[in-house]
Amino acid sequence: MAWRSSGTNNAEMVDKLKRYGVISNDHVEGGFRRVDRKFFVPRGNENIAHSDQPLKEGNIHISAPHIYGSAIEALDLVPNSSTSFLNIGCGTGYISCIVAEILGPNSLNYGVELHDDVIHHCKASIAKWKSNVVDDDGSISTIR
Repeated sequence: MAWRSSGTNNAEMVDKLKRYGVISNDHVEGGFRRVDRKFFVPRGNENIAHSDQPLKEGNIHISAPHIYGSAIEALDLVPNSSTSFLNIGCGTGYISCIVAEILGPNSLNYGVELHDDVIHHCKASIAKWKSNVVDDDGSISTIR
């Protein structure tokens, strides 16, 4: 029941994606937990960042979390591999960052986007996320 996968924060959203069977793979769950959607939503939508709905502002669009969960589960990604990932129409960069977290540092991750405003949003979103990544021990990560 994807529409029930909304949360008040990232952890609650991921818990519900897991509870309702959208996410079943532990590595996919970990990727979602390490990449908070709040950094990628269109500006002005931060208060509903963890709602299970698509959000759009102009050219900037982020699909509902259950859509990304289903898509990433279907990819059957191999964690910590040297897999290449190509995301055509990469948008906000959210799904690419989740995939990068799953595949690990030996993978290659390419994103292609046409709209300059979306590219700017994507780069800014990734920078915000990277500056707030928390390692497993709770410390702010400086790698990536």
